[in-house]
Amino acid sequence: MVTLQTNMEEIAEASDLLGFDYAGIPAIPQEKRMTLDGYKSVAEEFNKIGERAKKMGLKFSYHNHGYGLQEMDGEIPLNLILDQTDAGLVFFEMDIYWTMAGGADPIAYLEAYPNRYHLMHIKDMKEKVRFSGDGGDPNQWIELFPYMTTAGDGIFDLQSIVAAGKKAGVKHFFVEQDMVHQPEIALKKSINYLKNL
Repeated sequence: MVTLQTNMEEIAEASDLLGFDYAGIPAIPQEKRMTLDGYKSVAEEFNKIGERAKKMGLKFSYHNHGYGLQEMDGEIPLNLILDQTDAGLVFFEMDIYWTMAGGADPIAYLEAYPNRYHLMHIKDMKEKVRFSGDGGDPNQWIELFPYMTTAGDGIFDLQSIVAAGKKAGVKHFFVEQDMVHQPEIALKKSINYLKNL
């Protein structure tokens, strides 16, 4: 987050060279997710980053993980961020695996917040599992790595999720599998499965 706060010109220059339209962050610093006030300050900062990114010809995006999906003091932090950020400045990248592991429904989020999710990480889950806690501790993520599998080999209704994503304005879909043996085989299998949806 600090890099986007302080080095937007350099990021824009690199993005232009690489042909990227989006500059994003994959996580919110842990100290900012301890309270609702912390999440509110993140939403404010996201708006500022999004405004700077737009001036540089970029779109700012936030990639969710499993935290922020459970109620905290009567509110769901991810909803707070979605509700308190400018829809023209702050976009989202949904990771369907971590969304499900956090106990949320990807399709419900896509339908509730159309045109906010521009990017999606697609992976599958061998069997239905949830975080052992609130999803805020990296050890809880590591516990769930063995349940990741190639798209189409798990329990997710990927056809419905991808269809809902397209309808809701997702522009880019990425196959991702955090840890895998023979990635060239697994990724090819995932791509072939998704092409046939």
